[in-house]
Amino acid sequence: MVELDDIDREILQLLLEGARQSYRDIGDQVGLSPPTISDRIARLEELGIIRGFTVNLDRSKIVDGESLFVHLRTNPGQADEVVSALHEFDSVEHVVQTVDDRVYVQTYMSDAELQRLVSEIIGPDVIAEFDVRKVVESSWRPALGEGDLVTECDECGKPIKGEGVSVTLEDRRYFLCCPSCESLLRDRFEEFNEGTT
Repeated sequence: MVELDDIDREILQLLLEGARQSYRDIGDQVGLSPPTISDRIARLEELGIIRGFTVNLDRSKIVDGESLFVHLRTNPGQADEVVSALHEFDSVEHVVQTVDDRVYVQTYMSDAELQRLVSEIIGPDVIAEFDVRKVVESSWRPALGEGDLVTECDECGKPIKGEGVSVTLEDRRYFLCCPSCESLLRDRFEEFNEGTT
């Protein structure tokens, strides 16, 4: 089953409120057994809706440096390189890349680390504009929103209605809206594999 329902929404909301809840606790709240909750959460992970469980740390308590919000505008086509470099820094908390070669970063860095990042790691020839602001307050509040929970076809991008089709190719599971998209996906994989041999 690929189509998501109100129970899936309730489970997601409960996990957003506290991901440490047991399957039994969640099941008691939505009226399902712990094994059924486990199966639903595994399916949500497999669909890529749940990407992982994490801890929201107050890094100011455990690291040196100030909380900074950094805005970078890169030269055309350089944003991917900057994002890759930023992911190498443990002190970087959030990275947001936009379509117009801008990168926004929340980080805990000393002045020396920030200078090293800009001058040595990224390089001044990559950055067209650079701005740093000290963060006074920051909050992270993930929410489901009010829209429908709809999974999209991995081939055509259209919403998957009902059961859909799932196929595993090269250790990855794909979710598709119809047999035609499954056929197109398989054809693309065959062409790719023939081209690499």
